[in-house]
Amino acid sequence: MRVLLCPDKFAGTLSAPEVAAAVAAGWHEISESDELLIRPLSDGGPGFVDVLADALGGHRVAVPIVDPLGRPVAGEILLTADGTAYVESAQACGLHLLAPPERDPKATTSFGLGLLIAAAVERG
Repeated sequence: MRVLLCPDKFAGTLSAPEVAAAVAAGWHEISESDELLIRPLSDGGPGFVDVLADALGGHRVAVPIVDPLGRPVAGEILLTADGTAYVESAQACGLHLLAPPERDPKATTSFGLGLLIAAAVERG
């Protein structure tokens, strides 16, 4: 049997590639002869760059950015061989960066996303 595995992340626990590997390992324990096609997915949130890097290759470039309240956080962009840059807005704007009482649209910004985009533009 051919089986297509396309999981997203399990937020806060496993990345999409880690989920796919765990499901594949479990599947093979039950049915060794099945052919598994593993294609982790992302909804565009945290882990988006991880999934693209696994699928497309390229190299990651660390970019110092800020969260929605201006606090420093680590970010990165993915640059592929064809010159395309990919950014993950969740690195700078994701709700996971803020405690529930900090989630105030009048006090937060997407400035960190602008830093990611600027880094991509600067690299061509």
